[in-house]
Amino acid sequence: MDGTTISRRGLLKLGGVTAVTAAAGAGAVTALPAVADDEAPPARFHLGSYTSAGGPGLARGHLDPATGALTVDAATAALPDPSWLAPSPAGSILYAVSERDDGTVSALTPDLAVLNTVPTGAGPAHVAVHPSGSFLFVSLYGGGAVVTHPIRADGTVGAATDMRRQGTEDQQSHAHQVVVDPLGAYVLAVDLGRDTVFTYTLDAQAGVLSEVGRTALAPGSGPRHLAFHPGGGFAYVAGELDSTITVCAWADGKLTPGQVVAAAPATGVRNYPGEIAVSPDGTHVYVSNRGTDTVGVFTIGRDGAKLKRVAAPACGGVWPRHLALDASGRRLYVANQRSGTVTWLPVTGGVPGAVAGSITVPGVAQILL
Repeated sequence: MDGTTISRRGLLKLGGVTAVTAAAGAGAVTALPAVADDEAPPARFHLGSYTSAGGPGLARGHLDPATGALTVDAATAALPDPSWLAPSPAGSILYAVSERDDGTVSALTPDLAVLNTVPTGAGPAHVAVHPSGSFLFVSLYGGGAVVTHPIRADGTVGAATDMRRQGTEDQQSHAHQVVVDPLGAYVLAVDLGRDTVFTYTLDAQAGVLSEVGRTALAPGSGPRHLAFHPGGGFAYVAGELDSTITVCAWADGKLTPGQVVAAAPATGVRNYPGEIAVSPDGTHVYVSNRGTDTVGVFTIGRDGAKLKRVAAPACGGVWPRHLALDASGRRLYVANQRSGTVTWLPVTGGVPGAVAGSITVPGVAQILL
């Protein structure tokens, strides 16, 4: 939840490194040349960035399947500070939050045409789509709540049907992420302010969440993001404020905390984990370390119950806010917010190697593959 001021630059290419900025006016989509008709369509990606930090807003592009190199094809500043995106189950619609005090959530086509925008609440940090494609959930970092919006048949977003406030008089809520469990039965809200993960069920008729449990984590840990093991029996929670990962067993809608490991080696540098991800084969966990500017790499043992840190390679930028693996698990992409770069690292045996390339995207917040 932060933007960093970076000077604006024009849209350009320099020596094979693509730079993207908000040179286009708000609402415009600036496109680069299309791929030739006789070429196979490459894999696509989308980026979210802070326009208040000189970023382009939303961008789309493609990656080279042979080298992993990213090329941005178009960008739009139609939405202010679109820091997080999530796709519909079919991938035909994107949903983006505008991380402002008067926060909104919008529906867009994959080509970045805005379909509609509705209010959602103060400081939205994350959006998740229910597997049914009928609802989306927004976490309000500033508003201390989880908001439910219906998704209409045409993919546009409806007005909020529910708001679950998680704060108390004694402790302020900072809802940072919403995750739907692997079976689609529960909605989990990771609350950095409450050091708690809230668990809800969804009434799909009324569009309302009902709380069914809370999992308290270490006081002051500041849980930020959670990722499930593909086996479904464990989840891993990144603690932003105490630089840890907590392993939690998951069964019948209940998280049970277990092992706690340091997210980064002790270097004397204050570290704030950002994103956490699990490899598709369930053998490794990755966490972006803001402060040490590394990627924490952990092997997974005991069917998901144990983590062991095996590497901490440099991310190739400053303040890695988000990371993502490609579908093959052979490359790791890192969104470095303060250096305004997206880097990619080849992955061998689950461990990322040296940075293989980079593009410039001021204020970048997320890469969606």
